[in-house]
Amino acid sequence: MKYVLISCILFISLNLSAQDCTEASILQKPGIWKEGMKGSVSGIPAADLEKERKVVAALHNLIKTKYTPMGVEADFNGSYDRPDAEIPVNNYNYNIYFLHYFCENNIIKTAHETSTTLSIAANRFDGKIYETPDENNTSGEGYYFLINMPVEKDGCFYFEEAASLGFGMTGKSRNWLITYDGKLPYAYVSKKEFLEKQKHMLLTAMPKSIESSKESLKQNEEEKVRKQEEYKNDPEKLQRYMKNTYLYNKDRFEKDVIRTEQNYKNALTKIETLLKTPSGELEQPAIVKQDPNDYLSYLFTTDDDAFGKVLIKPNPGYFNGKLSRSSPQFFLLNVTGNEKEIIAAKVMTDVMKNFDFTALKNMLGK
Repeated sequence: MKYVLISCILFISLNLSAQDCTEASILQKPGIWKEGMKGSVSGIPAADLEKERKVVAALHNLIKTKYTPMGVEADFNGSYDRPDAEIPVNNYNYNIYFLHYFCENNIIKTAHETSTTLSIAANRFDGKIYETPDENNTSGEGYYFLINMPVEKDGCFYFEEAASLGFGMTGKSRNWLITYDGKLPYAYVSKKEFLEKQKHMLLTAMPKSIESSKESLKQNEEEKVRKQEEYKNDPEKLQRYMKNTYLYNKDRFEKDVIRTEQNYKNALTKIETLLKTPSGELEQPAIVKQDPNDYLSYLFTTDDDAFGKVLIKPNPGYFNGKLSRSSPQFFLLNVTGNEKEIIAAKVMTDVMKNFDFTALKNMLGK
């Protein structure tokens, strides 16, 4: 009888526990740290890899001493890029993938994938800050660009972006750029530099575009010769071709040559006018967007414009060439997730609540 009573109590206790599996209870469930898959390290010199792993371990300890996972399994790892001779530093990351707990049949389970992440990248930043576009690899702006301009805040540079989380969902991407005091590892392109580059690009492209239009005229003439031979015994058909096709295309292509040349001249005139702007204004950072009424021109805009692009160029003077390539010379801290989802929102808040930015800044140049 005693055994039956104990069994009943255990059954009732377990049943109640299972029924308590709710989103609220998951938020209170302590999570765990779990080391994730190790990425490839081929092609990385042993001395570089050893130092980078030490930095990644220090980053893990920095997070772990301030943050305790709740409602998630925190899978962490390091990822390391093969050195690139074209840039002065090595790129590598510390990553955390927060796998959410969830209820299934009143049982707490762990998700196999997630869009809630944290990364601390050493020497890596969105935008090609180490590259200058050349004539064969350039955007319409003539420079690489950022979507948002980081704002200096509490000793770091901060900016937010919308993030695609897959399956049609969007979330928030929060970024902190930790650098040597008040400096940036890239430089902003001035309005004057942008206008001068646009002028050069237009002058280079104009004869090619006009020649392309003239090529259509040439092909139309060649087509006429073929049709004259084809319809030499059918003057009525030839007459219809000449009137309905040849002359129509000839008029269209001639106008296209004139219009193309005029469009380029108009765009160049706009640039010359803007280059007469007072020098103080021309030295401001160039934030641009395509002119919706002129495919050859751009408009200056502000950072709060959703269509604006903040133009950037390399800043080699930022980097200390006496340091090893593996030394972190700046960090980019990124936290991404769906802030409308309760577990993700809690992780994004908790992991940054007591983050030690000073400790991170003290790791620079070491």
